Amino acid sequence: MSNKPSWRKLMDLGVVKRTDAGLWARPSAIRILPGFNLRDTEAPGYREDIESLKNHKRRGGKVPPLEVSLSADGQGVDVIDGHRRTTADQELLAEGLNIEWIRIEPFEGNDLERQARILTSQDNRKLLPLELAEGYRRLKAFGLSNEEIGNLVGKSRQHIEQMLLLAAAPHAVQMMVRAGETAATTAIEAVREHGDGAAAVLDEAKQEAAASGKKKVTTAAFRPWAPPARAVLPMVSAVDAVVQAIPEQVRQALREKPVEDATIELPAVVFFELLAQQESIRALRAKAEQKSSSKATAAAHATDGGDHAD
Repeated sequence: MSNKPSWRKLMDLGVVKRTDAGLWARPSAIRILPGFNLRDTEAPGYREDIESLKNHKRRGGKVPPLEVSLSADGQGVDVIDGHRRTTADQELLAEGLNIEWIRIEPFEGNDLERQARILTSQDNRKLLPLELAEGYRRLKAFGLSNEEIGNLVGKSRQHIEQMLLLAAAPHAVQMMVRAGETAATTAIEAVREHGDGAAAVLDEAKQEAAASGKKKVTTAAFRPWAPPARAVLPMVSAVDAVVQAIPEQVRQALREKPVEDATIELPAVVFFELLAQQESIRALRAKAEQKSSSKATAAAHATDGGDHAD
């Protein structure tokens, strides 16, 4: 007799049954494979979701069937989609709630498709950036290209590339994302620009942010200020005017062999425009710095308890 797991064998064991409503399994036969689920059970909101599911089920609320595959030992089923629902059921059983049967659906697919299913279902709760990154890393280990992963999970190639950067980011960077100290997009940008040095860059930006009353590191914290396009274009025009005011033969001579002590006389109007544009950019930078400082002061004031509701 074959030892291959089958639904018929599980029915003969009495741990699975079929009714007009579909397949059902005993709670004791439903297993969560260690390390299979991408969920970070310590992440903010996870416990609240479990408690919400438990309250829903206590009230007799309905939930979708679990998607499961046959366990390798032929004694039960492994959860593919529905890990939070299974955790809620396990806790309710431990608390004394009587749950005899749980609705299930067979998952049809290979090991690659099982991994992809975690990413496409997400059990009604979006995966966190680090969870997504780990999921894409697992799919990458199957030898898929970024484009193939994107097609498999319905995401763009660029999205996959960015999240794989996060998956390979230094541990300290990932922990900042996990703690909410910086956004995943900021961490990805830091890794893209600084590689293994991203942790040090973000940590320095974190210290500066904390000193100014900010709670979160943004890309602006580690990227030099740059004037907006509306200020850059007039400055480029002013520089062009200065260059055009230099006689062609002088420009040619400068290209070939600059003379250290040589001077060039130009119309004052072109320098006036250049200085005006420089002053405009300086004013924009000062305004941006003042705005950032005001936000930091307001954040620090709120943190210190400066605002109280009656």
